[in-house]
Amino acid sequence: MDNRFRLVLQGKAKQDFKIGLALGAGAAKGFAHIGVLKALEESGVRVDMIAGSSMGAIIGGSYAAGLSPDTLLEIALNSNWIDVLHLLDPVFPTRGFIDGQKIKAFLEDLYGNKKIEDLPIPFAATTVDILKGDLYVINQGSLANAARASSSIPILFNPMSFGDRILVDGGMIDPVPIDVVRSMGADYIIAVNVLAFPDSMNQKETFTYLHGDDLESSKSTWRIPRSNEPWYTAGKPNLAEIAHETVILSMALIAATQVEIAQPDVLINVSTGLAAWNFLEAEIAIEKGYEETKKELERIKN
Repeated sequence: MDNRFRLVLQGKAKQDFKIGLALGAGAAKGFAHIGVLKALEESGVRVDMIAGSSMGAIIGGSYAAGLSPDTLLEIALNSNWIDVLHLLDPVFPTRGFIDGQKIKAFLEDLYGNKKIEDLPIPFAATTVDILKGDLYVINQGSLANAARASSSIPILFNPMSFGDRILVDGGMIDPVPIDVVRSMGADYIIAVNVLAFPDSMNQKETFTYLHGDDLESSKSTWRIPRSNEPWYTAGKPNLAEIAHETVILSMALIAATQVEIAQPDVLINVSTGLAAWNFLEAEIAIEKGYEETKKELERIKN
């Protein structure tokens, strides 16, 4: 199959097999998926099915619904920090800091109230019952609800529910849903891990020694951002950002193990260098996803 894929990339054969795309979790890092999709299209790769977790579900669902990479790029780059804040509806944190109704409304507007079973490209999103740790795959019904459930980061967002199940971000135990897209009937799997650690981290020592006398209590502050200062840096970091980065770090460690075990045919590791909460610099993540995909496809092609 690897040789057949190589011939497709070389333009010497038609794609007569089904390619499944597993798009991983990663919050703002997941904007890289837009660059991945653009690079795949330019290389003549036809995506036949998609499984996504968290941001991978949002971007993957958009592509499955017929939105082009260029359209997704335009949506991502035309947002500013005020637009991002308008999507947040803070509530007294009973189950999450953010209610999520505005985000759901945004997704419904983005998808046009589409049903998953009616999409041009077969699609599935993952979510997790936080009470029992069970993984669920959503492959029918409201695309907006599926994406909302799959991206419900614990502590930050109020989770969705299904009966007595409390559904949170699929990335909690399935950050790169390789086995899900394999179960959908893919012959060849391309997996995208946007939580990949940079090469510099893989090469350094696993830990560093500190002296206890040099440690001190950190101080938490919040202020309105100054002009030309990104809003997400004002807390440096605040409670929500600490909670978010904690979850993302756990997902990244799981993802690193998961891709080793699940063994996709092609693995595209993307290290964006961005904080997971940095939704304002989507262009960096998109370009990184594009570059890494082009590099990997060129390696296979040659």
